[in-house]
Amino acid sequence: MIDTSENLIIIKGQIKTAEIESCQNDSGNYKILFRNSSSAYTYKEENVLWLTSPEKPDPNDYQIVSKGRTLSNIEALYVFYAGKHSYWHIRFQNGKEYDYKGEDLQITQSCLKEPCSRSIFEYLKKVADVNGLKADDGTKLLAKQYEKIHFIADNRAIAVYLNPQKYKLQSWSTSTLIFPFGCNASQQKAVQAAFENQISIVQGPPGTGKTQTILNIIANILVRGKTVQVVSNNNSAIVNVLEKLSKYDMGFMVALLGSTANAEFKL
Repeated sequence: MIDTSENLIIIKGQIKTAEIESCQNDSGNYKILFRNSSSAYTYKEENVLWLTSPEKPDPNDYQIVSKGRTLSNIEALYVFYAGKHSYWHIRFQNGKEYDYKGEDLQITQSCLKEPCSRSIFEYLKKVADVNGLKADDGTKLLAKQYEKIHFIADNRAIAVYLNPQKYKLQSWSTSTLIFPFGCNASQQKAVQAAFENQISIVQGPPGTGKTQTILNIIANILVRGKTVQVVSNNNSAIVNVLEKLSKYDMGFMVALLGSTANAEFKL
């Protein structure tokens, strides 16, 4: 029986490993016995690709999406290479195994697989552990959130700060922006900067239109068919944004998260 974790057999462009009982190279041809078959089939050598010696990366270092669905509960990965092409044999925790062509997967690596990124992240976790913010039962809130993080995609902005020698902040040219809540020149510049840079900081004293800028940023995100999360260290700032959205009949798009009081908040 073919060991599917150490062998991958492709016949005429299709991965057939799981269907094969045995495979032998006989004078330039392959004799292949399929499971549930009593006789072997002969294939010309150019029609068969037999790959061995896969790489075995840590599943925790990868986020893999197939046909729009994120694959979870992965127990082991086996990656076979043939030139520029890759083939992934994935074993799940429930014992099931599947083969995929690399070109059919969306594969994102975690920057935490790198020693530099992992070391800095561990330092940030220690800083979080001494933060004084605690729940009523004494749980260290910030440290608790850090403990939940085991994967950080290498295309996220935080990857730049964890390993600036490898990653660089990204920037983009933006398409036409909308300003349904109005703006002045500085607010327009702030909204544009938010969409052109991976990280953007808007700073200003009270009354300079920061909330208005936030509303315009939200509007441009929504018009692109995306979602947005607004966070703050106090509830009043979030309620302020919600109240102004509701003033323009846009409050129905908002879901308050966090405390029970937030979830039950009604205008």
